[in-house]
Amino acid sequence: MDLLKHRREKDINNQKLIHDILDHDMVQRYKFGSLSEMTIIRELMLDKIMDGKLKTQEDLEKYDMIKDTLKEYFYIESLDQLDSGDYIRYLSFDSKTNDFELKKGGQFVKVADNFIVLKGLKFNPNEKASFWKITDKTPIFCKLNDNDKLILVLMEKTIAS
Repeated sequence: MDLLKHRREKDINNQKLIHDILDHDMVQRYKFGSLSEMTIIRELMLDKIMDGKLKTQEDLEKYDMIKDTLKEYFYIESLDQLDSGDYIRYLSFDSKTNDFELKKGGQFVKVADNFIVLKGLKFNPNEKASFWKITDKTPIFCKLNDNDKLILVLMEKTIAS
């Protein structure tokens, strides 16, 4: 009897914890309600961004590699979705050659004067951190961290139930 009561209390506490997590401001970061919805939005935005830019078979192959690379990233619709330290990658376009590339990116620092300030990842302790800016009109993709994945799974589970 005590075991059943304890299990019910644990289930209630878990439900409350999930509810608290999903009501937290962190959930506002997502403009989608599940991992599958995130994937659809990312794919649609990539198709829209690349519309008319894929001229050759080489372009199509490069685009497929970009889509594969971005599997654990979500498209940034507005800059308020970014938190300091988020790892982001972005698409770069050369208007003269019609070439495009997915840049390695860096950690988001801040937004200043319509530019996004990024910090490069240091791969050894003696390396000096590098900073650079990209325009706020640049197509940006943010890597999902473990918290993002957990919250999205919880969001998906609560929608399904």
